[in-house]
Amino acid sequence: MSPDPTQTLSEQLAELTEWVGSRPLPGAVTQEIKLCFLDFLAATLAAPSDAALPLMANAFGEGPARLLHRPERISVAGAAYVHGFLATVEDIDDAHALASGMHLSATVFPVALALAQSGNLPMRRVLRGAVAGYEVAGRLVRSMDAGLRKTGFHSTGAIGPFAACATAGVILGLSRKQQTDAFGIAANGAGGLFAFLPTGASSRHSHGANACVTGLMAALAAKGGVTGPADVFEAPDGFIRAYAGECDRSFIDRQLSSAPEDFEVHNAYHKRFMACGHAIPSITMALESHAGQASDPDDIIAVRIYGYKASAALTRFPVPSVSAAKFSLPVIFALAALYGDVSAREMRMEVIERSEVQALAARTQVFEDRQCTERFPKARCGRVEIDLASGGTVHLETDAPVGMPANPLQFDDVSRKFLAIAPEQVAGMKRNRVVEVVRDLADNGGRFPAFKA
Repeated sequence: MSPDPTQTLSEQLAELTEWVGSRPLPGAVTQEIKLCFLDFLAATLAAPSDAALPLMANAFGEGPARLLHRPERISVAGAAYVHGFLATVEDIDDAHALASGMHLSATVFPVALALAQSGNLPMRRVLRGAVAGYEVAGRLVRSMDAGLRKTGFHSTGAIGPFAACATAGVILGLSRKQQTDAFGIAANGAGGLFAFLPTGASSRHSHGANACVTGLMAALAAKGGVTGPADVFEAPDGFIRAYAGECDRSFIDRQLSSAPEDFEVHNAYHKRFMACGHAIPSITMALESHAGQASDPDDIIAVRIYGYKASAALTRFPVPSVSAAKFSLPVIFALAALYGDVSAREMRMEVIERSEVQALAARTQVFEDRQCTERFPKARCGRVEIDLASGGTVHLETDAPVGMPANPLQFDDVSRKFLAIAPEQVAGMKRNRVVEVVRDLADNGGRFPAFKA
């Protein structure tokens, strides 16, 4: 697919969406989107079914869909909203490795799953719709990420509606004109502010949820004849000026071929750890210290973490809650260095408040490394200096944190993550069976499993 300079950005993205949705997926892309789907299921099932869940679900009313957590019927929009909300709660869902804060599966799979539950849909249409969502999200967020961050917008909420819209468009069979209109409609519901970051406020989980509903409803509206401005991105009063102020069109203009490595889904990273994605370089180095020369916490006098700007912003200590701890490098580094992991087992206040965690976190400082900042987002690098009472300083660094595309998790890694998180029964199936069902998904004429409880 070659770019047409006479097209608007919405028209280009609509053509891209149609291109992905109408062609067989390369085998490596099918494998990757299946891994992403299983990772989404794990992240969503990890979230607690607290008091907010039934309140949110009931507000949308009944319909043909189901929640993974609950057996009662719910509307398609309701299922998309709730799963979009839950997918980011425990901070173990995937995100884009080359952007800041773009949660991909949380804005794609809630829509794909809800629509699959509402009808007997071909597997190929659902999988291709998900790949289209990742593709549109990846291109858009890479083109405007820096500008979005400067203006205070979280890309999950700002770019997410277009991901959800592309996914829904393929699954619903929108024409190219309808898809263009749908993007024009979806832009009106974009949002999501980074104001949550200093406190780790849980309002951030609404960003994926709102994006899912906005994109889904935009696609349905366009299918029903509602129109949107074709120049919604570049118009004087359009998205770019209002949200980002700048746009590098080269990411959107890039020609897409059938080469698997060209697809944005391969830029997704997957988490082993329950923490902000910008903490993964520090966790990777902390795990090395746990297993190496700095394995005795009593021998550590001081820790200095150096990272790119977004990573170096995670400085808060002490922390009042688990939610805030997920954005605190001193706490996260201490947990990984002391216990060799940052899972649900470690990310609890009763562990965080232990004296050894508090002591090591208090001895940990965080600094920006300008060279790392210059290399971000192409590389999520970092380095650590650990001063030892026994003498000397341990130096650690990473260019390929665990789970990033350069050091990826495999399907079996994500399977273990899912099996450790999921309840014994998921949507009427044993959790082992769910893994096998996802493993067997294919870009063929079969039907997508509805995963109904």
